Amino acid sequence: MRQTDGVQKLARAALIATSALVIIAAIIWGIQRLAASRGVSQAATLQPNPSNYAIGGFPMSGNLAPDFQLTDQFGKPFKLSSLRGHEIVLAFVDARCTTLCPLTAQIMYYAKSQLDAAAASQIDLVAVNANPTATSVTAVQSWSIQHGMLHQWEFVTGTPQQLNVVYHLYNVYVQVSSNNAVEHDPITFIIDATGHERLYYETLDSNAQADIKSQEIGLEDGMKQWLPKS
Repeated sequence: MRQTDGVQKLARAALIATSALVIIAAIIWGIQRLAASRGVSQAATLQPNPSNYAIGGFPMSGNLAPDFQLTDQFGKPFKLSSLRGHEIVLAFVDARCTTLCPLTAQIMYYAKSQLDAAAASQIDLVAVNANPTATSVTAVQSWSIQHGMLHQWEFVTGTPQQLNVVYHLYNVYVQVSSNNAVEHDPITFIIDATGHERLYYETLDSNAQADIKSQEIGLEDGMKQWLPKS
């Protein structure tokens, strides 16, 4: 009887171990699928702690960043390719957001502010309006003023149709609910001076100073890595 019990226990242990391996494999597969949708290199998906690695940025495949033309917070036409020759830090920011998007703006601003003047002069900050229901120039201008970014970046907007094209080009999820609440990927890209996508980051939903500082350092390092070559 004891021998039978032992066999049953071993069988249960083997079943649990097999189930755990299946779950782990499924998690790894899911991470790889998400990375592939962003154009991330496979090496980035093999990091033991993806949440920590995200702070330092996910490497991308180096494809040419899709060009687009929208309108900035001053009502002037803006074309992404007009910044060629400079590194671009491109984020998607909801013009009505009061929670996560201000963190993205803060991280962008402080990461750039830590660079010396020569390096900072070669980097342009750009935000695409991630709210297709608040698309006016006034909306992006007011948000920029409220968060101290009016003259620190280009906050660009357009018609809902134009914005949706940009979301699609960059594979950024934006969803508007029935009560006009907006959910979107809190994503930031680094585009090098030749116009190629190099890194992407996702803002952590955390107000902890340690988390914010880590993200600022990660973005700063990414900016330094892809400065234009002299």
